[in-house]
Amino acid sequence: MHCSHEPSGEMVWEKTEFSAVKLHPVCANCGTLKNVSSSRGKKLGYFISVLSRLREYCKISEAQLRLIAKELESDEDFCDLWWISYERQRKIFINVVKKYVNVNTQVIESLL
Repeated sequence: MHCSHEPSGEMVWEKTEFSAVKLHPVCANCGTLKNVSSSRGKKLGYFISVLSRLREYCKISEAQLRLIAKELESDEDFCDLWWISYERQRKIFINVVKKYVNVNTQVIESLL
């Protein structure tokens, strides 16, 4: 179930992904902490465009593209920009692409 995330006004001190301690807003609906680091998550469209650029470097069938896009879209954490960082999205994206396509990690990282 997807939450519409609304700040509750409550703030919690918590470490960021880069070990800095900052105040994080808390969602009033589900209690999730908001990502306040400079590494903000990106929308799914950004990663779909990376996939299309990846096709220039290696053979990827339409079926593989659909499977990758479907898996990323079905991952609620990946699409939840309230709390996820770009770094975490990168790791998930690389793992999903490597699951369906035999491609070097450096090639994917160079396109991100």
